[in-house]
Amino acid sequence: MKRRIQITDDTMGQEPMLPLINIVFLLLIFFMIAGSLQKLGPFDVNPPSSVDASERDDETVVLWVDKAGQLGVDDQHGALGEITTLLPEGFQDHPIEIRADRDTDGQMIVALLKRLQELHVDKVQLMTAVEAQN
Repeated sequence: MKRRIQITDDTMGQEPMLPLINIVFLLLIFFMIAGSLQKLGPFDVNPPSSVDASERDDETVVLWVDKAGQLGVDDQHGALGEITTLLPEGFQDHPIEIRADRDTDGQMIVALLKRLQELHVDKVQLMTAVEAQN
């Protein structure tokens, strides 16, 4: 008497999960590399628009100005009179980029530029949002 042994596969009818996991992992890596994270400022600003775009240096100090004239660098806030405590040490050697809200009073920006000039800052850039050309 011969015995018949029937071999069954427990995964019969199920799709292998490894290719799906590989694809999800590759997509995760792709979006981590392709997506760029931008450092957020201490408050939200709506910059004025411009037609020209320029590159930013890695050592640039970003100075935020909100509608009310409050200044911010990294996570610190202050008024125009406290600008020396807001800016990092050796700020005179690096370019300063001003990111002001479009509704900020122009006199505030002029006063800020004069104060930076008094502090011997040579390179100052006023950041604007680039608008599309027709």
